[in-house]
Amino acid sequence: MQKIAVIVLGCPKNVVEVEYLLGILNSKGFKITNDVYDADIAIIHTCSFIKEAKKESEEAIYNILNIKKKTNLLVYVSGCLPQLLQDKILKLFPDIDGFVGTGTLKKIPELILNKKFDKGLLPPGGLNNSRFRILSSNVPSTYLKIAEGCQHRCSFCIIPSLRGNYESRTIDSLVTEAKALVEHGVKELILIAQDTTSYGKDIYGTFVLDKLLAKLAKIDNLKWIRLLYAYPSSITDNLLDVFNEYKNICNYIDIPIQHISKSILSSMKRPLNTAKIIEKIKTKLPEVVLRTSIITGFPGETKKDISELISFLNKGVFQYVGVFEYSNQKESESSKLKKQIKNSVAKQRKIEIENTQYEIFKSKIAKILHTKIDILVEKCTKEVGKYCIVARSYFQSPEIDGNIVLKQDKPLQIGKFYTSTVTGLIGYDISAKI
Repeated sequence: MQKIAVIVLGCPKNVVEVEYLLGILNSKGFKITNDVYDADIAIIHTCSFIKEAKKESEEAIYNILNIKKKTNLLVYVSGCLPQLLQDKILKLFPDIDGFVGTGTLKKIPELILNKKFDKGLLPPGGLNNSRFRILSSNVPSTYLKIAEGCQHRCSFCIIPSLRGNYESRTIDSLVTEAKALVEHGVKELILIAQDTTSYGKDIYGTFVLDKLLAKLAKIDNLKWIRLLYAYPSSITDNLLDVFNEYKNICNYIDIPIQHISKSILSSMKRPLNTAKIIEKIKTKLPEVVLRTSIITGFPGETKKDISELISFLNKGVFQYVGVFEYSNQKESESSKLKKQIKNSVAKQRKIEIENTQYEIFKSKIAKILHTKIDILVEKCTKEVGKYCIVARSYFQSPEIDGNIVLKQDKPLQIGKFYTSTVTGLIGYDISAKI
């Protein structure tokens, strides 16, 4: 029985894809290992959405190929990097044993077993085979990928060329997978896609994320449902109403706005009414916790645009903001725009935005000091006589929003909910006690 190690890079969508792949490989008789030095085969599932991700993927391939030089390891590359480079990947990495793109990931077992699969066949797409899935983590939360691809054509983004047009899964298939995950012990489902709020329009003729959420919310023992990657213009009144209707839908929405200046949004080919959409959300859900993502240094961005963005942030509508310097991918439409911004300027503006938002974040957490919040425990380790517990509350997504941290004499059970009292702040981590 051949042993396979899979290295996954990039976003949660890639993680889910690899979990489906692990299930498929297991069904074909391969043994899964976490140790690449113990493996016969290594698969590197790559990301190339931005230049930094492309660089990380290339470095990972070089590192695994260095291991191959000393062993009999077979090395395969999958995902966005082969999709981006096409046949150029063999020129860049002649020592790899094969590659597949985003739309042919499920063909990897065929490629490994008989080596007859056409390595040049690279249709865009993704893997949504929920019949096979092996969770890569034992934490009580996991992701539910509800769609693949994207129908938007943002000028800075190459996702449509990597992943194809938007393709929703059916409500029934998602509910079936969700029930199986909950039976496996999952307490929190985090809905993801390139754009979650456009869910269903391609197969049902209208936006039906609200209907999907309502069905998921009725699953017994599913305590939290969280929404990421909401596209502004697809947020409907029905969707916001369902947040009020079901208590296990977290009062939290991740809605990447990218900017607020209309001139920049226009160049980005993003919705120009973003500010009004945010206002509508806060009106209908006044207590909702919002996260967003922002790009600094987009071509043509001025000091006035940054001032406008900072003024908007200072209204306090967002609790969490991820800030990214513009990545000038040569394959993107925006790479051809005039008035490209220097990297140093984009970085300085990023720091300015981050500093602004951190002060806003501190003021929001100050308002909940000494109040009680429910937390979901994810880790519990013993350190120098004390137990260090890492948890999250409803207003925190995994890995990006910080954690709830407790230190105490007694352990807490992983995967269980507790009521804690907020005691302080350390960076973006919140300290608490039971």
